[in-house]
Amino acid sequence: MPGWSYTNAGLPSDPLRIDSVSVTPDPLKPGSAATLRIDGTVQREIQEGAYFDLTIKIGLVKILHRRFDLFEELRGGGSEALRLSCDTSDGKGPVPVGGTVLTAAIDLPGDVPRGKFKLQVRACTVDEDDLAALDLDVDLMPTR
Repeated sequence: MPGWSYTNAGLPSDPLRIDSVSVTPDPLKPGSAATLRIDGTVQREIQEGAYFDLTIKIGLVKILHRRFDLFEELRGGGSEALRLSCDTSDGKGPVPVGGTVLTAAIDLPGDVPRGKFKLQVRACTVDEDDLAALDLDVDLMPTR
């Protein structure tokens, strides 16, 4: 089935509860900008030092594994490939308790391999406790 799907792989007790995820454009198109929007609820304030690991696989082959500092990304000083924003924090202070929207923008290269991708995001607090977990399945197979 072309398109994408997600699974909240976290626990209800995680500091960031993922309520919904949306991706635009839908379907994703190589060679264009893509935006991932995560609507969530911060159940415990998220402090400086929190991070997330991103793993991307195509089939069983891991093609990327990278750690990102959450607050560095929110301040805009992290990766050029990923532009992260949060409606309740600019990265200069903690993410407060309550509803929040995290948005990740990325430019999909035109030469991205066609296939079915699995993306795993595992976020941790400054204390190395689970923060949130999200799995995405993305189908970039050409349509006939």
